[in-house]
Amino acid sequence: MPRPCVEPSSVSESPLRRLLRSPRRVYLLEAVVCFGPLVVLLGLGVVQLPLVFAAGEPQAFAWLFTGLLVGGFCGLWALTKLLLILTRPQRQGVSPKAVVLMLLIGLGCLLGFFWRWQLTPSAAFMLVFLPLVGSAHFLFLARRYLTGRPPA
Repeated sequence: MPRPCVEPSSVSESPLRRLLRSPRRVYLLEAVVCFGPLVVLLGLGVVQLPLVFAAGEPQAFAWLFTGLLVGGFCGLWALTKLLLILTRPQRQGVSPKAVVLMLLIGLGCLLGFFWRWQLTPSAAFMLVFLPLVGSAHFLFLARRYLTGRPPA
């Protein structure tokens, strides 16, 4: 019977594999469900941004579009930091105030997007309601870190 070259116990698992095997993988699923459509929309917005400036649209509309994209990326950064706080709490060096500020900027731009464009009820649910609920849930889960209180 041949022996394996490397003992199975000596091979270390990657951090991603450990995360996918941990109970915290539900947070990743929630993030994909709640924010996946917005990430796709941000990508499409980046592709469309040069066209908005080149198409002869009014300058106010072009800069509003740019502002909404920048705010959306601020919110995406805050979401990423919240997920890291929840999944790897021992490795955090970011200011809680910065996370909350960026999340508020992202949510403000999300509401501005909802105000500017008319959405069908299903699109409003997918692009506005789910991200709002997901953001509130992630803020609730990370409340101890964000308020600076030690864990009980």
